[in-house]
Amino acid sequence: MFETMLSAFMDEYPEYLRGKKTLICAVACFVELLLGLPCITQGGIYVLQIMDWYCASFSLMLISLAECVVIAWIYGVDRFYKDIELMIGYQPCRWWKISWCFITPAVILFIWLFSVSTLGPVTYGDIQYPPWAIRFGWILGLVSLVPIPLVMIYSIYRAEGTFMERVKSLIKPAPNWGPVLPENRKLYLASL
Repeated sequence: MFETMLSAFMDEYPEYLRGKKTLICAVACFVELLLGLPCITQGGIYVLQIMDWYCASFSLMLISLAECVVIAWIYGVDRFYKDIELMIGYQPCRWWKISWCFITPAVILFIWLFSVSTLGPVTYGDIQYPPWAIRFGWILGLVSLVPIPLVMIYSIYRAEGTFMERVKSLIKPAPNWGPVLPENRKLYLASL
Protein backbone atom coordinates (compact mmCIF):
# COMPACT_ATOMS: atom_id res chain seq x y z
CA MET A 1 0.00 0.00 0.00
CA PHE A 2 2.85 2.34 0.81
CA GLU A 3 4.46 1.84 -2.60
CA THR A 4 1.10 2.42 -4.29
CA MET A 5 0.68 5.75 -2.50
CA LEU A 6 4.23 6.86 -3.37
CA SER A 7 3.87 5.80 -7.00
CA ALA A 8 0.59 7.71 -7.30
CA PHE A 9 2.18 10.92 -6.01
CA MET A 10 5.27 10.49 -8.17
CA ASP A 11 3.18 9.81 -11.28
CA GLU A 12 0.96 12.82 -10.59
CA TYR A 13 3.88 15.25 -10.20
CA PRO A 14 6.74 13.72 -12.22
CA GLU A 15 8.42 17.05 -13.00
CA TYR A 16 8.96 17.68 -9.27
CA LEU A 17 9.38 14.22 -7.80
CA ARG A 18 11.19 12.03 -10.38
CA GLY A 19 14.62 11.02 -9.18
CA LYS A 20 13.78 11.87 -5.57
CA LYS A 21 12.18 8.57 -4.58
CA THR A 22 14.45 8.01 -1.58
CA LEU A 23 13.74 11.47 -0.18
CA ILE A 24 9.99 11.17 -0.83
CA CYS A 25 9.98 7.73 0.79
CA ALA A 26 11.84 9.03 3.86
CA VAL A 27 9.48 12.01 4.26
CA ALA A 28 6.40 9.80 3.83
CA CYS A 29 7.74 7.29 6.38
CA PHE A 30 8.38 10.10 8.85
CA VAL A 31 4.91 11.58 8.37
CA GLU A 32 3.30 8.16 8.79
CA LEU A 33 5.42 7.57 11.90
CA LEU A 34 4.10 10.82 13.39
CA LEU A 35 0.52 9.91 12.46
CA GLY A 36 0.94 6.48 14.05
CA LEU A 37 2.40 7.68 17.35
CA PRO A 38 -1.00 8.16 19.05
CA CYS A 39 -1.74 4.48 18.40
CA ILE A 40 1.26 3.26 20.43
CA THR A 41 0.63 5.26 23.58
CA GLN A 42 -1.21 3.85 26.62
CA GLY A 43 -4.48 5.12 25.16
CA GLY A 44 -3.56 3.91 21.69
CA ILE A 45 -6.17 1.17 21.62
CA TYR A 46 -8.87 3.82 22.05
CA VAL A 47 -7.51 5.83 19.12
CA LEU A 48 -7.29 2.68 17.03
CA GLN A 49 -10.90 1.81 17.94
CA ILE A 50 -12.08 5.25 16.74
CA MET A 51 -10.16 4.83 13.49
CA ASP A 52 -11.54 1.34 12.94
CA TRP A 53 -15.10 2.32 13.90
CA TYR A 54 -15.45 5.33 11.61
CA CYS A 55 -12.89 4.80 8.85
CA ALA A 56 -13.07 1.09 8.06
CA SER A 57 -16.83 0.67 8.09
CA PHE A 58 -17.88 3.99 6.64
CA SER A 59 -15.25 5.59 4.41
CA LEU A 60 -13.46 2.53 3.09
CA MET A 61 -16.67 0.93 1.84
CA LEU A 62 -17.81 4.12 0.07
CA ILE A 63 -14.43 4.56 -1.61
CA SER A 64 -14.45 0.90 -2.70
CA LEU A 65 -17.97 1.26 -4.10
CA ALA A 66 -16.97 4.42 -5.97
CA GLU A 67 -13.96 2.62 -7.47
CA CYS A 68 -16.13 -0.27 -8.67
CA VAL A 69 -18.68 2.06 -10.24
CA VAL A 70 -16.05 4.22 -11.92
CA ILE A 71 -14.11 1.27 -13.34
CA ALA A 72 -17.11 -0.77 -14.48
CA TRP A 73 -19.54 1.92 -15.60
CA ILE A 74 -17.54 5.06 -16.41
CA TYR A 75 -14.16 3.80 -17.61
CA GLY A 76 -15.94 0.80 -19.07
CA VAL A 77 -15.83 -2.84 -18.14
CA ASP A 78 -14.82 -3.88 -21.69
CA ARG A 79 -11.89 -1.47 -21.74
CA PHE A 80 -10.81 -2.59 -18.27
CA TYR A 81 -11.14 -6.24 -19.34
CA LYS A 82 -8.85 -5.57 -22.32
CA ASP A 83 -6.38 -3.76 -20.05
CA ILE A 84 -6.22 -6.77 -17.74
CA GLU A 85 -5.81 -9.09 -20.73
CA LEU A 86 -2.90 -7.00 -22.02
CA MET A 87 -1.24 -6.99 -18.59
CA ILE A 88 -1.54 -10.71 -17.80
CA GLY A 89 -1.16 -12.02 -21.34
CA TYR A 90 -4.41 -14.00 -21.59
CA GLN A 91 -8.12 -13.34 -21.51
CA PRO A 92 -9.57 -13.57 -18.00
CA CYS A 93 -12.77 -15.49 -17.33
CA ARG A 94 -15.90 -13.58 -18.39
CA TRP A 95 -17.25 -14.03 -14.89
CA TRP A 96 -15.04 -11.10 -13.84
CA LYS A 97 -17.08 -8.70 -15.98
CA ILE A 98 -20.26 -9.70 -14.17
CA SER A 99 -18.48 -9.45 -10.84
CA TRP A 100 -17.04 -5.99 -11.54
CA CYS A 101 -20.35 -4.60 -12.82
CA PHE A 102 -22.93 -6.16 -10.53
CA ILE A 103 -21.82 -8.58 -7.82
CA THR A 104 -19.01 -6.60 -6.19
CA PRO A 105 -20.84 -3.23 -6.11
CA ALA A 106 -23.98 -4.92 -4.74
CA VAL A 107 -22.05 -6.75 -2.02
CA ILE A 108 -20.14 -3.60 -1.03
CA LEU A 109 -23.36 -1.58 -0.97
CA PHE A 110 -25.03 -4.24 1.19
CA ILE A 111 -22.10 -4.30 3.62
CA TRP A 112 -22.02 -0.50 3.77
CA LEU A 113 -25.78 -0.19 4.35
CA PHE A 114 -25.64 -2.85 7.06
CA SER A 115 -22.64 -1.15 8.69
CA VAL A 116 -24.29 2.27 8.63
CA SER A 117 -27.61 0.94 9.92
CA THR A 118 -25.91 -0.73 12.89
CA LEU A 119 -23.37 2.05 13.49
CA GLY A 120 -23.79 3.61 16.91
CA PRO A 121 -21.52 5.67 19.11
CA VAL A 122 -18.06 4.19 19.39
CA THR A 123 -17.36 2.03 22.44
CA TYR A 124 -14.49 -0.10 23.65
CA GLY A 125 -15.76 -2.80 25.95
CA ASP A 126 -17.83 -0.96 28.56
CA ILE A 127 -16.13 2.37 27.92
CA GLN A 128 -18.26 5.07 26.29
CA TYR A 129 -16.38 7.69 24.30
CA PRO A 130 -17.03 11.40 24.99
CA PRO A 131 -18.87 13.49 22.35
CA TRP A 132 -15.66 15.21 21.19
CA ALA A 133 -14.11 11.79 20.41
CA ILE A 134 -17.17 10.81 18.36
CA ARG A 135 -16.92 14.09 16.41
CA PHE A 136 -13.21 13.41 15.91
CA GLY A 137 -14.07 9.95 14.57
CA TRP A 138 -16.53 11.36 12.04
CA ILE A 139 -14.01 13.98 10.94
CA LEU A 140 -11.38 11.28 10.59
CA GLY A 141 -13.75 9.16 8.52
CA LEU A 142 -14.71 12.08 6.26
CA VAL A 143 -11.12 13.27 5.69
CA SER A 144 -10.54 10.40 3.27
CA LEU A 145 -13.84 11.04 1.45
CA VAL A 146 -13.70 14.82 0.99
CA PRO A 147 -10.86 14.88 -1.59
CA ILE A 148 -12.90 12.78 -4.05
CA PRO A 149 -15.69 15.31 -4.72
CA LEU A 150 -13.28 18.25 -4.30
CA VAL A 151 -10.93 16.98 -7.01
CA MET A 152 -13.93 16.14 -9.21
CA ILE A 153 -15.33 19.68 -8.86
CA TYR A 154 -11.90 21.22 -9.40
CA SER A 155 -11.29 19.10 -12.51
CA ILE A 156 -14.68 20.02 -13.98
CA TYR A 157 -14.01 23.68 -13.22
CA ARG A 158 -10.59 23.59 -14.95
CA ALA A 159 -11.78 21.77 -18.08
CA GLU A 160 -12.97 23.70 -21.11
CA GLY A 161 -16.35 23.66 -22.84
CA THR A 162 -19.91 23.32 -21.66
CA PHE A 163 -20.61 21.36 -18.51
CA MET A 164 -21.39 18.14 -20.39
CA GLU A 165 -18.35 18.58 -22.67
CA ARG A 166 -16.18 18.98 -19.57
CA VAL A 167 -17.57 15.84 -17.96
CA LYS A 168 -17.22 13.81 -21.19
CA SER A 169 -13.62 14.94 -21.66
CA LEU A 170 -12.78 14.03 -18.07
CA ILE A 171 -14.19 10.51 -18.13
CA LYS A 172 -12.21 9.56 -21.24
CA PRO A 173 -8.59 8.46 -20.85
CA ALA A 174 -6.00 10.90 -22.16
CA PRO A 175 -4.83 10.20 -25.73
CA ASN A 176 -1.33 9.34 -24.49
CA TRP A 177 -2.68 6.93 -21.85
CA GLY A 178 -1.63 3.32 -22.24
CA PRO A 179 1.42 1.08 -22.22
CA VAL A 180 4.82 2.73 -22.45
CA LEU A 181 6.57 0.10 -24.57
CA PRO A 182 5.86 0.59 -28.30
CA GLU A 183 5.03 -3.08 -28.98
CA ASN A 184 2.54 -3.13 -26.10
CA ARG A 185 1.08 0.21 -27.18
CA LYS A 186 0.40 -1.21 -30.67
CA LEU A 187 -1.41 -4.18 -29.14
CA TYR A 188 -3.38 -1.88 -26.87
CA LEU A 189 -4.44 0.51 -29.63
CA ALA A 190 -5.39 -2.41 -31.88
CA SER A 191 -7.66 -3.79 -29.15
CA LEU A 192 -9.73 -0.58 -28.88
